[in-house]
Amino acid sequence: MREPMSIVIPVFNRAKELPRTVASIAAQDYRPLHLILVDNNSSDHSLDVCHQLQQQYQSQDFTIDVLQQPRAGASAARNMGLAHVASRYMMFFDSDDVLHNDSVSRYMQAFAHHPDSDIIGSTIEFHDGTRSLGIAKAVFTSHPEPHIIHGTLSTQRFAARTQLIREVGGWQEEYNGWEDWNLGIRLLLHTSHIHWLQGSPVATVYLHENTLTARTHLAGYKHFHQAVRHSLHDIRQSQHPRKLRLERLVIYRQILLSAHVLREARRQDNHELLTFSQYLYNEAMNENNTTWSMRLLFRFCLTYASRGGRGCGTLAQWIIR
Repeated sequence: MREPMSIVIPVFNRAKELPRTVASIAAQDYRPLHLILVDNNSSDHSLDVCHQLQQQYQSQDFTIDVLQQPRAGASAARNMGLAHVASRYMMFFDSDDVLHNDSVSRYMQAFAHHPDSDIIGSTIEFHDGTRSLGIAKAVFTSHPEPHIIHGTLSTQRFAARTQLIREVGGWQEEYNGWEDWNLGIRLLLHTSHIHWLQGSPVATVYLHENTLTARTHLAGYKHFHQAVRHSLHDIRQSQHPRKLRLERLVIYRQILLSAHVLREARRQDNHELLTFSQYLYNEAMNENNTTWSMRLLFRFCLTYASRGGRGCGTLAQWIIR
């Protein structure tokens, strides 16, 4: 009998989108599957939809559990789902996206062919509801640097050994933004045993107004800042041989965050955002381990990225050592 795969999905006010997501998981050509839906105190009828989908799709080789997490935040819901996983391998997914039909098969085949792997990574495509917006950047390496710059292990882009995710502490619940970026950093600090699926994307991610990473208000940006500072702490506490460089790349991400906040402050004519952007920039520039070349890079990236420029990541990886 084949090994099961568990999939954890947090659900918050996704009554409309969730049936499409669960249908894509039910259509997987791999069995057995264990789907764990965790309602995160939804105010619409998402919980009822979860139970309806459970009744519609559950079978002997496709089990569905519906849990309730009243504590706010997708990370709290994901951690509840993680505690409920009994299989050796698992993955997380979001409640408004679509998993391609052969994705679980590809993950499990990769684990079988590379039995020392702790993580199987992949790529995804973006969609705005009417057309494809392209495929996410893929950098096929076990090094943390590309993930720090590009977020190559976002929520929908990997499957992993369940024990590994537990060993690194699961999801951080203190903030609600870039938490998957932080988890990816902790995973890559902990293991270099990662194999990448090359070829077609495993999932379609739908971008819309309610996408969490599209938030443009002060509270949302403060969550991103918390993720940056927490990741900096995780790297400093690690024994990674290149941790000084990793620290500097995280500081660079804070500069990019400052640039995005500055751009939004100008668009909204928002003094609070302008002040917060300056705070982010000053904090990053005052880090003790920055060099003169990094400070020049930071000044350039702030100006360039705040005006909509792209591509600073390649320059950062070349300069920051």
